[in-house]
Amino acid sequence: MSHPERSAALLALLIGFASVFSAVIAWRASLASIDASRYESLAVQQQARRQQIERELEGLVEQDLRFVNVFGEHALAGRELAAQAEAMRESDPDTADRLDLQAQGESALARAVTPFFLGATGIYLADDGSVPYDRAFVLRNLQEGNVEWRELRAQRTLELAQRADDHTLNLIAVAALVIAALFFLTVAQVSRTMVRVRQAFFLAGAVLVLVGALGFVLVELLA
Repeated sequence: MSHPERSAALLALLIGFASVFSAVIAWRASLASIDASRYESLAVQQQARRQQIERELEGLVEQDLRFVNVFGEHALAGRELAAQAEAMRESDPDTADRLDLQAQGESALARAVTPFFLGATGIYLADDGSVPYDRAFVLRNLQEGNVEWRELRAQRTLELAQRADDHTLNLIAVAALVIAALFFLTVAQVSRTMVRVRQAFFLAGAVLVLVGALGFVLVELLA
């Protein structure tokens, strides 16, 4: 301040720098805001597609469950007929042969159903006459086996959207510092007759410009 011409030049330089700097921050903040909106929109699309795939896979499981009943009926009938044929083998061979044929037919019908199982493999008739089918396990395997379902990580996209939002808010905070610096520097420029006031506002503006520049660098590095 002891050299009016130098201080005026430095003040003008700081005001110009702060003006351009605030424009750059505003531009970066707008880009970060666009990224946040894009990630949020993408997360919604991914979640919708993921739910659609889940419904399709659940439909496969429901179809399997319908064929489980058909398979179980024929497989159990074939087992019972085979058991009856074995029991009548000595007393009535002819009836036993007919029962064997019926049992083979039922078993063939049960085997004919197995290709229609789209969610599970290795379907069989248990000793208690039931057909084991773990709905939750089959659905989980279908989901993990679906490449598109695995790649649709909406949570990751939401995290990117949150980071972009935080980036935008941090840049806005830095922009507020630079705008405050412009205010102080402008007051210092117009306060030509009040030297102490000019010095105080000049120093405050310069410090805020420096803090804003450091804050901008940190925000960009940590984004």
